[in-house]
Amino acid sequence: MVLEKAAGPSAEDESTPSDLGVFADHASIASAVDADALLDVLYDADWTSFAAERDLPPLRARLWKLEQDHGITDAHHFATRRIRDLADTRLQQPFGHVTEIESSAASPCGRYLATGSWVGDEYHRGGVLQIWETATGRCVNVLHGVPGGVGWPDYDGAIQWSDDGTRVGLAYNTNQVGVFDPFAVGTGTTYPLASADVTDGSSRPPHWALAPDGRSAYVASGSPCAIRGCVVPLEAGDLFWLPNYAPSTHPYLLNGTLPDGVAEDDLSVLGWSPDGARLHAYDARTKRDLAIDLATKEVTWAPENEAASHAASGELSGALSGDTSGDTSGEPSVAVSVDGTRVTFRRPGTGEVLGDFTFLREPPSDPLLEHPYAFEGINFALDDGTWCAAFEEGLVIGPPDRREDLEAVLAWSVDRRFAWPVRWGGLEIVPDVRTAAELLNETGPGHYVREIVQELDAAGTTVSPAKDGIWPPPNTATTDDLFAAAKEAASVLGGNWNFAVNEELRGAARLRARRGEPEGAVELLDAIPDADQRVMASAEVAMILARAGLPEQARPIFAYAEAHAEASLTPHDSVDITSAMAGAHQALGDQAAADAWFTRARAGIATDSNPWNKRLRVIWALTECGRVDEARELWAPDEVGDQSSLDRDTEPWLLYLVGTGRLDLAEEFLEAWVPPGMDRPSSLIRPLTELGRPDLLRSWLDGCWYIPDETYERAQAVADGAPSRSLPPTPTEADVADLTEAHVAWLKTPRARRKIPVRDLVQKAADLGHLSAVLDLLGELPTDDFNDRAAAAFSALWIVSTGHDRAPW
Repeated sequence: MVLEKAAGPSAEDESTPSDLGVFADHASIASAVDADALLDVLYDADWTSFAAERDLPPLRARLWKLEQDHGITDAHHFATRRIRDLADTRLQQPFGHVTEIESSAASPCGRYLATGSWVGDEYHRGGVLQIWETATGRCVNVLHGVPGGVGWPDYDGAIQWSDDGTRVGLAYNTNQVGVFDPFAVGTGTTYPLASADVTDGSSRPPHWALAPDGRSAYVASGSPCAIRGCVVPLEAGDLFWLPNYAPSTHPYLLNGTLPDGVAEDDLSVLGWSPDGARLHAYDARTKRDLAIDLATKEVTWAPENEAASHAASGELSGALSGDTSGDTSGEPSVAVSVDGTRVTFRRPGTGEVLGDFTFLREPPSDPLLEHPYAFEGINFALDDGTWCAAFEEGLVIGPPDRREDLEAVLAWSVDRRFAWPVRWGGLEIVPDVRTAAELLNETGPGHYVREIVQELDAAGTTVSPAKDGIWPPPNTATTDDLFAAAKEAASVLGGNWNFAVNEELRGAARLRARRGEPEGAVELLDAIPDADQRVMASAEVAMILARAGLPEQARPIFAYAEAHAEASLTPHDSVDITSAMAGAHQALGDQAAADAWFTRARAGIATDSNPWNKRLRVIWALTECGRVDEARELWAPDEVGDQSSLDRDTEPWLLYLVGTGRLDLAEEFLEAWVPPGMDRPSSLIRPLTELGRPDLLRSWLDGCWYIPDETYERAQAVADGAPSRSLPPTPTEADVADLTEAHVAWLKTPRARRKIPVRDLVQKAADLGHLSAVLDLLGELPTDDFNDRAAAAFSALWIVSTGHDRAPW
């Protein structure tokens, strides 16, 4: 896009508050022949009357010209000192976007560019809106924490400006639209001046168009009218409204009658007339525009000249070119290029680069300053290898010999609207955190910088500890270490995650029991937060241990379950507890008690809200304790009836049967409930391969999944006597090289998008058997959400111990 004469104020902008006097004669500034002459004008100026909107552009333009002719002079330094004394002048670094830029739009006057990014891994942190002054190619404002992010990936039109450039409309928070102050003071969360939620929970942004005055918008939504959508007010406040349920006479709805021959399915609203009195819509069948009068709701064919004007713009109101007839700066136009990770400003005639900014760089070391919230917008990457930190006071932590590079990206932001070059003075560069702490203000970020220095002093070091750069670490960790890491990750979660923690710790305790490790199982049982789940898990562990030939170790564990079982029964857990109690009694030799508990378990299946899941629990207990024929009866089709929820519970059950060598039962179950032609679980491929059963790969899974020839060859090799894959496997040199390469790629991933890649890397390390790499990577995941560190730790534990990432039965 090329923005014509982007820098100067329009004629309307010359107005200032009536009580503000004259700063200096602009003609005298422009005609000053040299630095001394300009200094005389600036010395005599009334700086108390300085109005940035009126006075900064001509002063800046004269200083630019003076710099071209004479370099940076005392006039530049003096003006910069006075500019910095203004109430709202602060140092601005431009790298606010921590995820890809999804949308951008220039203000109608061409003076400003807005760029918006969506959310990262931490959804609650929101997205980012940045405002750039195009004349200087510098960022002048960053608004963090736009709820739900700006726009949506691959969605166009998320940012739209009002004609006067004082409001910017956003599609944000998935399906809302709102107007924001582009020059507001940034805080932790950026709230709209007004918002509208009228899409009844749509999963994507709606088609919408901001009115020229920025105080209403058309939003495509459900509607009882032929024109689907509504025009909602955006003056102030938050609107939640459901057009689908409103009468067609509601004033927000467009209830006019369509002209003959126009069908509502062929109609799409395009945007507003320049005066904001009408909406334009396009009829795909006739290829003509219609006009919707917003006062009368009358729908007519649009005048040819108005339709042609709209068609020529190619954009909604707030398009890239606007009225710059009042521009008096004489500054040339600017060409702007925006993609997902880069914003560039150039002079189209000369190719001069005003600003070139690459986002999402990730130097290999940690950022200079880390805190949950205190340093947002302060750390930035100067290049692929250098972290810096910029403070509003004018201080930068960075390499002192990189001043020119820093001056190429930083700016003094005045009133969050105008950029003033930092090369004209005032920028202080210090080499480290300790020096910064001595110079920063006592409050704000400076307070937290001093806290970091105090922590360094307490640790007896002068710099933050850094990793040695060798990765992965030596593979000295054990499966016991991984059990401990999973338990620790679960233990720090709040009670709202008990539903997930209970289930995973139960699985881990069963796994310990199956490995013949009763002491480890007891540690995990003690960590289960809910008493009823602890009772259930104790009975399960006792059953597994007793069947494995460890009845003496099983009895004290089962004693706890016996003492608390009756008191722990709830409608939700009844079948789980009674079936586990029955299986444990059977495994410990008390068949009469087992019969009684199994009778209660069977009776509870039909009344449960998830009968198939409960039926499998009873089937598992019967199978585990040796009553296989009864288990078969319970999964007989005539017994079960129609089931539509088999997938979620069937896969871990089949993996249990295969993993415990009960291939005959697995085959019977498949034939009964997942017949050939249905999607049988792909997770069966590896265990069947390592069991040396190419025949079962073919008979069970052929036609469901593509299985490479080398997989059949591996299965045949195992059948012919080759050793099966050990669990955990021992990583080869090639495995370590592969893991290292994946880790290098992960380090280049933006920090705001690292959680999913690191979880994938954890699984990769677990699959290769590199437990030390697993433990190192778990430290990169947050601890306050089960789906982060805890889920990754348990998934790795299942992979290392069973070869798949499903909790073992």
